[in-house]
Amino acid sequence: MQQSSKIPRLLIISLDGFRHNYLHEHNLPTLNRFRNEGVQAKHGMQPTFPTMTFPNHISIATGMYQEDHGVVYNIFYDRLLNITIGMSNDRDNRQWSNPKVEPLWITATKQKVKCAVLFWPACQNKFNGIRPLIYSWSYTDDIPFREKIDNAISYFREINFYLSEPDKQGHTYGPDSPKVRDTLIRLDGDIEYLLYKVKCELNDDLNIIILSDHGMTKVKKVIRPFVDKYLNKKSVETSILSGALFNVMPRTGLTETVYNSLRNIPNVTVFKRNEIPERFRYS
Repeated sequence: MQQSSKIPRLLIISLDGFRHNYLHEHNLPTLNRFRNEGVQAKHGMQPTFPTMTFPNHISIATGMYQEDHGVVYNIFYDRLLNITIGMSNDRDNRQWSNPKVEPLWITATKQKVKCAVLFWPACQNKFNGIRPLIYSWSYTDDIPFREKIDNAISYFREINFYLSEPDKQGHTYGPDSPKVRDTLIRLDGDIEYLLYKVKCELNDDLNIIILSDHGMTKVKKVIRPFVDKYLNKKSVETSILSGALFNVMPRTGLTETVYNSLRNIPNVTVFKRNEIPERFRYS
């Protein structure tokens, strides 16, 4: 890229579920050009726990751990607000009332920086009464990536850009599948198209950050605590099972019963909330 203008332009692209070794396992010349010619994190990015899309995108945007910004799952029940919160929350339900939780697009907006946030989780919500100048209301795969690129290029000063791929294909077909390979090759071509547009329409004057929220691995066995009779569903108020994490809220007086039942599941570690190790930053 050429030297930036006096007021730098910035584009942040998140490729959901882009595993660290995809760059080495597949022929991705454009993405590897970023790695070889630009600046990269020496040891990669360490996701926050748990490694899920919604909480990690809020951590990326705020620089906070999940126990601090409050998004602890892709979908979860907030006992204080008495609502269920997830990435599809279109309405503002006071879930972002903590003034300490401030995404970078809100910081930019407060400083009068023109900012657009496209399809990033929670970008449609108000943070302490503030939204960015431009934002997308909800995520959709119906709009091709290159059309989203065209829209992004037309805005500019700072843009956050979220894409659900290759996460969607990785979850459905597995990280080593031909579907993921084909998606990565297509994404690499789309990034090449982005560079072409930047050169033609922005005079090659754009800082670009490409990142991901978490990786992907093979699943050898699925455990369903209720279906597999490890736990009686009537013993818990609420439960969320997604990926490798199972959260439950035991009914009053049944905490020890639920705890001991879950400990019977092979190869599973069970923590009460006040016993979660500090390294997880999750309690």
